[in-house]
Amino acid sequence: MLFHRRNKEKLSTKAKNFKLTKEARQRIENEFDGESAENFTNYDIYEEKPKRRRWRKLIISVVMVCVLVLAVNVGLLLFTGQLWFNEPRKRDYPVRGPVISESEGKVNWNGFAEQNIQMSYIRATKSTAYEDKNFEQNKKGAADTELPVGYLHVFDLTMDGTDQAEHFADTAGDLSGLLVPAVEVDRTGFYKIVPVDYDDLSEKLSDYVNAIERYCGRKPVIKCGKDIYENVVSREEFDDCSVWYVSEYSKPDENVRWDFWGYSSRVRFNYYESGGYLEMTLFNGSEEEFGNMFI
Repeated sequence: MLFHRRNKEKLSTKAKNFKLTKEARQRIENEFDGESAENFTNYDIYEEKPKRRRWRKLIISVVMVCVLVLAVNVGLLLFTGQLWFNEPRKRDYPVRGPVISESEGKVNWNGFAEQNIQMSYIRATKSTAYEDKNFEQNKKGAADTELPVGYLHVFDLTMDGTDQAEHFADTAGDLSGLLVPAVEVDRTGFYKIVPVDYDDLSEKLSDYVNAIERYCGRKPVIKCGKDIYENVVSREEFDDCSVWYVSEYSKPDENVRWDFWGYSSRVRFNYYESGGYLEMTLFNGSEEEFGNMFI
């Protein structure tokens, strides 16, 4: 008899490693009226895998490699600032420019002003005593160009608003012919994790705004993000202040009142020592309307 009932204990190593194809199994079962071939042969059954499974694995592998390469390239483009979440069109917002501080090192203002920018804000002061290390240098350099510039104060949430305004005024000097000064209000450092008394902050900021108005005849532009805007700047006492809204991942919501939009912090230009990324902002209006932002 060609086939006998299997006895696994007596199988040789060679027999154990040998497997029947599906076709051979079918022939055995046909010979013995459909009884399973496993009962009549010492050999295991070999299920032949369809070739299309191999193609499927190959396609999946290729797709995974392509996705990985794409993710790496997108990450590099985002890191270098060549691709960003916000790409506002120049024809919609023709006036835009960077914020300059001591972090940029020495700036060649004659060359810097000739690039594709229409304005710039220079950080001047912070709190009640700090002055940007390069402010005087940047102030003089920018004055020798035709680039519209304004000065920026970084607000200290813990200090008196009037005292901060006086410090800014003493440092900035005469603002005639410059852009309306700006004040940056943000929860930084310790205040990112602890609660803020928004009523107290609103009172301090209101004191600052009123003191700046007495100083130069214009209320300052308030630079802020979503949290400070919703809890402080959206209050009635700040309705007469222009708003510089920072939103790097999307355009400001329709319910936000904004005059400037801080849309990116991953832009590079030439003619400054550090060569690092700069924070960019744009004006919400035409070049003619921008003329109303000067003192």
